[in-house]
Amino acid sequence: MLYYHVFFSINQGLSCVCEKNSRIVDKVLEFSCKPCPSNLTATSDHLHCLKKTNVSCGLKDIELETEPNGLSLAQKSCIRCSPGTFPSLDRKKCLPCRVANCTCPQTTHELLLDGTLCVFNQNLTLWPDERETHIVEYDVVGVDVESKYLKKHLRALLYKCVKMKHRMSCESLGNLCVVQMYKDERKVNPCRVFKDYRRIPTSSDDDRLPLPWIYYGEGDAFIAMNRKKITSKYTIRPGSRKSKLQLVAARYHLNGSFIEVSELSPVELQLCPGLWNGIESAFRFGARYFHSCNIPAKQLIGQGSTEPIFYDFYLEYDDGKKNMLYAIPLLVRNIKVGTTYPNKGRDTSQWLLTRRMFLMDLFSGYSIKTEELPKVIQYLKNIKLVVQAQREIENEGNIYPPFMVLEYGQITDENISSNELCPVTFTVEFYMENDILHYVDMSLGILSGCVFIWSCIHTWSESKRCGRMAIDLWTVGQFAITCCSHFANMIFAVCLLLAVHTMFFYKAQSVVYILLPSQDLEAVVNRYITIAFILKIVEIVRLIWKQTTIDIFLVDWEKPRILSSQKQNGIIDTQKQTVSIWRSYFVANEWAEIQTKRKISLPLQLLLTILLLKIYGLENWAAAEPEVHLTKVPYRPISQLLGFGMLVIVFSIVYIVQWITTVAIYERYIKNCIQQFVDICSLANISVFILSAEFFGYYIHGRSAHGFSDTDMESLIGQLRREEDNMVRHRGLMPGTDNQTFEMTVPSSLKTYYRRVMAPLNSIQSKQLSGSSFRIKKVDKMDMVKIGQAYNNMNKFLAAFLDHALKDLDYEIREKTFVEKLLGIEYSDPLDKGVFFIDDGHSFDQVIFYGNECTLVIFDLMMLSFFYVLTENIVLSAIITGFLIKVMSVIRTTFGKRNLAKKTLIDERFLI
Repeated sequence: MLYYHVFFSINQGLSCVCEKNSRIVDKVLEFSCKPCPSNLTATSDHLHCLKKTNVSCGLKDIELETEPNGLSLAQKSCIRCSPGTFPSLDRKKCLPCRVANCTCPQTTHELLLDGTLCVFNQNLTLWPDERETHIVEYDVVGVDVESKYLKKHLRALLYKCVKMKHRMSCESLGNLCVVQMYKDERKVNPCRVFKDYRRIPTSSDDDRLPLPWIYYGEGDAFIAMNRKKITSKYTIRPGSRKSKLQLVAARYHLNGSFIEVSELSPVELQLCPGLWNGIESAFRFGARYFHSCNIPAKQLIGQGSTEPIFYDFYLEYDDGKKNMLYAIPLLVRNIKVGTTYPNKGRDTSQWLLTRRMFLMDLFSGYSIKTEELPKVIQYLKNIKLVVQAQREIENEGNIYPPFMVLEYGQITDENISSNELCPVTFTVEFYMENDILHYVDMSLGILSGCVFIWSCIHTWSESKRCGRMAIDLWTVGQFAITCCSHFANMIFAVCLLLAVHTMFFYKAQSVVYILLPSQDLEAVVNRYITIAFILKIVEIVRLIWKQTTIDIFLVDWEKPRILSSQKQNGIIDTQKQTVSIWRSYFVANEWAEIQTKRKISLPLQLLLTILLLKIYGLENWAAAEPEVHLTKVPYRPISQLLGFGMLVIVFSIVYIVQWITTVAIYERYIKNCIQQFVDICSLANISVFILSAEFFGYYIHGRSAHGFSDTDMESLIGQLRREEDNMVRHRGLMPGTDNQTFEMTVPSSLKTYYRRVMAPLNSIQSKQLSGSSFRIKKVDKMDMVKIGQAYNNMNKFLAAFLDHALKDLDYEIREKTFVEKLLGIEYSDPLDKGVFFIDDGHSFDQVIFYGNECTLVIFDLMMLSFFYVLTENIVLSAIITGFLIKVMSVIRTTFGKRNLAKKTLIDERFLI
């Protein structure tokens, strides 16, 4: 029976090795191992088991485990190296001495690499053995470490590379330069060797040192990333050989030895643990890839090795004749020049591109003092492959050279001891430069002119309704607020069109016509959405303020009726029956109830939107890949731009369905709360007189067709029956009509009288008409008399005005012209005579939420979109939106009731 003792190697789980005391049984069909018996030990190549022995080889001996013909020995043996040779570091072979008799003269030479390298002192004068030579600076955590590895190897590598032109040593110096983030400020530094070789190699560099190419030249970034040398044409069609990028990596050991050149798997760039399902699609052309995780520090270092692998990346492409390799530049964010980080800026001319990278550095942070853990560990925190497609039609499917953006994180031994979480991110982004931002700016510029003109018309109309003919500070303020409203709608509409256009063309294309905008452009769109939302808030604040400060009065048409009774002496006694105020209270409560009534249910709207996006998977249509899926694709992020477009589309569809259901079915056949309020006014014999501006408002004619309403139930039912049988006059303000609701412009003298009647009550209302004041204080008798007189005077005055009973104060009734309806303006001058405009039956809903449904639903959508781009979580965005809209409704109801009590002279305690 075989016992399998295998584990994933430290090299990203790409191969298996046997445990320490196990031998390989089969490594062809299925890699398997078998432990050696207890009295045997495995050979170094894990192919055989040898008898255990206590023999210890001498300093000049090598260890043998096989015969010269390759057969295994029974036990390990020792053989002394012949004169003129010495044992290698692994004690597997004898190497020729570099000096006579393998002895190093102490007076003229210096032993390096633990005594294995003897160097003439004069050859080391450029690299003195000083503490500064071995210092590694870790800028992220602000720690300097005197590296044990550098102290042992750096001077030897410099000597062998510079003096002996040893290629492997030069490669190793390049690796050390990469680990030190390409710093060369110190006098002795591995990067100083590359000072004259910071450029792309050319054919004239035959006499140069055998240094690896790890630097691009200063100013080469723009040229390197905009060359059109890659001739392969890629496609977004799945399954095609050209639908994925083929990346190749050259791999090196820390000591500079070459490992291999082979295809790069995305798994090799992953520090995140897991099975990585779907990771092979990371290099899918035209799609984005995103994977992030938080790894505990102890688990992170457990994945590393004291000798990391170093990579040079290439793109493999076909030039039509043969496969070619194109070097992929690296943009390391950690590179520091003096006190600045040039690669963190956006100016590509300042970028310093490099070639080589590593995943984790566990060796350089070990101090010369013996320690179990390194002082500092470096790991690849963020890696991002950026691919830009060429935009020209003739270059369809071609790309510019890809480049990788790297950012290294650093953790100290204290972080390791506390096992802190280390964030890791791997991203692939494809994008295409286009004129979208230019078109957006151009659209905003053109539409801004239209918005300016439209805002001027609205401001002029508002000023005219308020009786302001000259331009003053109030007019300028109104114009600014109106511009905020219209600019918000315009900006949001442009962003929405951009998102919908991108989504449809990106998902529907069969050839490379458009790719997703860069994340920088998405950030610009997000800023526009934020600006639109902030501007819309200004409009909503004004809307609530206007609706909670309107002048409103309930005109009671009921007349006192005379009651007669006959006394015992035969005398008939007559007295007037007082008019009940409860009908006014009833109408006032109905008005308060419909103040925040909407045509749709926002909770239902948000719930259905979440249901379609999250449960039914429509959100996955916004995944950053050309295909459309209803299920989530692993590591495919949701594009914020496409997600925004999908959110608005789904929200709009749900809203349209809900709106049609409410308006066309529910309100027509079941219940229409607005029309019901008008009917209640007629039933209660009360009209509603509303002034939303100084000389403009709305009128609901509620005068009963029966002449009275203050009666018992039997009489009330009889009135309704006679009305059903058309046995009474029409309800309308004009004889023979049913028009009960009107827009109106009132004469200035009416407003003057209104202010004169209400002026003495302002101080009384502020201290007595709130519910809490009535509960705590007694109402002054004189104040109550004043309130009652004011109510009666206003009621009589408005009733007389509506009955055309005032000689110098009258009005006419007509319909608005087409232009007046289109622009929302009135041509009439309200100074001398009022005008009542016949409306569509519910124009008065402009002073409540119901008539501003368009404004409110756009605000709902803007708020939902704002929190979506802020949190990238549709569920959280919907919860926040629903909560804030509810708070807004509560504020509107509270202040609306307070204003209703104040303006109608009704005690607020009677408003439910």
